[in-house]
This record gives sequence, C-alpha cells and structure tokens, in this order.
Amino acid sequence: MKKRLRTRAITFLAASALTGATSLTLGAPDAAAASWTFEKTTVVDGSFAIAAYYNGTYAGIMEWNEDPNGPIPGDAFRVSDYNADGYGMEATMISPVTGRVATTRGHASPYTSAWNTGDLAEGTTVYIQLCAVKGDAFSCSFSYSGHA
Repeated sequence: MKKRLRTRAITFLAASALTGATSLTLGAPDAAAASWTFEKTTVVDGSFAIAAYYNGTYAGIMEWNEDPNGPIPGDAFRVSDYNADGYGMEATMISPVTGRVATTRGHASPYTSAWNTGDLAEGTTVYIQLCAVKGDAFSCSFSYSGHA
C-alpha cells in the first residue's frame, strides 16, 4: 500500500515538473504576458464606457456617447490612453457598422483620440470592443453594448 502511494506521488511530481518546464520553454506572447482587464460602466441613456486596467492600474478608456451634449457629438466614440506603458488603446465598432475605429496608435501617452462619428437610427443597439494594442500584439475586452 505504501509503495503504491509512493509511486503515485512520484508520478504526479514528475508530470507536474514536465508541465511546468513545457510552459517555461514555450513562453507567452507579449500581450498574453501582460495582465489586462476591462470593465464596462453603467449604461446611462445608451451611453457607456469601457475602462482598461494594466496589472491593476487604470490605463485607458473607450467612451460611447449616444446623443449630442454640447461640444460632444452623438453616435460617437473615442479612446484615451493614460498610461505610458508602450500600449495604446483601440476601439472598434462591431455592430451595426463595421470598420469604425478610434485609436491612440502612434501617439505618446497621455492622448485622447478624436470622436469617431456616424449617424445611426435612434435606439439602434451598438456593440464596441476595446483593445490594448502594441505593434501586432493585442488584448481585448468583450464586445459591450449600448444604443444610439
């Protein structure tokens, strides 16, 4: 009985060591090594934001504005990068219109992009995704929704 338990323990330890060595050998891409988390704010009349955190530090945000408010256009979104960590912020509208992008690529932090605007029918559901980008590497949020 003791011999069987000892054999199982040795087998388990050997398998664990092999798994750990494989993980260290394979490594992880730059974006996967970074710890990015994203959080959607409460929707207020269709407007919302997605905050980005890098290793727990507030790093950037995507803001969706559903209706015009003073100098802020309606049916518009923008991104801001607040952390000089080498990553930029990039938001993409997933639906209903594809190809609308707001980005901080190529700009030193802190930086806020221009508003990306386009007229949508009132009440149209929009889905936007925020990504932390660095060259070809990226880490993205879920697609979050609000409305026009």
